[in-house]
Amino acid sequence: VEFLYCDLASMKSIRQFVQRFKAKNCPLHVLVNNAGVMLVPERKTEDGFEEHFGLNYLGHFLLTNLLLDTLKQSGTHSHNARIITVSSATHYVGKLHLNDLQSRCSYSPHGAYAQSKLALVLFTYRLQHLLTANGSHVTANVVDPGVVNTDLYKHVCWVVKVVKWMTSWLVFK
Repeated sequence: VEFLYCDLASMKSIRQFVQRFKAKNCPLHVLVNNAGVMLVPERKTEDGFEEHFGLNYLGHFLLTNLLLDTLKQSGTHSHNARIITVSSATHYVGKLHLNDLQSRCSYSPHGAYAQSKLALVLFTYRLQHLLTANGSHVTANVVDPGVVNTDLYKHVCWVVKVVKWMTSWLVFK
């Protein structure tokens, strides 16, 4: 096992990571896009993107696209390479604001998070369509892990934290 650092909130870091990974000439059979932030206060990535959209969506979008050629070379007829993107059921309430992807007009942590997760779902559906149309030996899937007990909930209000603390043993994975 070897660790390679990648900060998905930084386009520069993503590009450096891909460059270091490709220099190893290793196949890539599975890419799991599972980093993210949830309900953070309004802030920006180092590239100036709203943090939910920049990290949750743009970071995964860039990483996937920069590694796509390696994934295509790694997949075979009998064993497809796979892209697994972790989203959330929150995408169902998300709205893609094409004129305001950065949530500048009226920032809502819930709205920004839901929009980033909807963007991931739409990206994955489109990517799978393109991969299939080109006969590629790569599959792209988007998954909802359900309610998982992680640090993603650190920005919720205190009432939700209390409810989470009381029910997590019963409800959360």
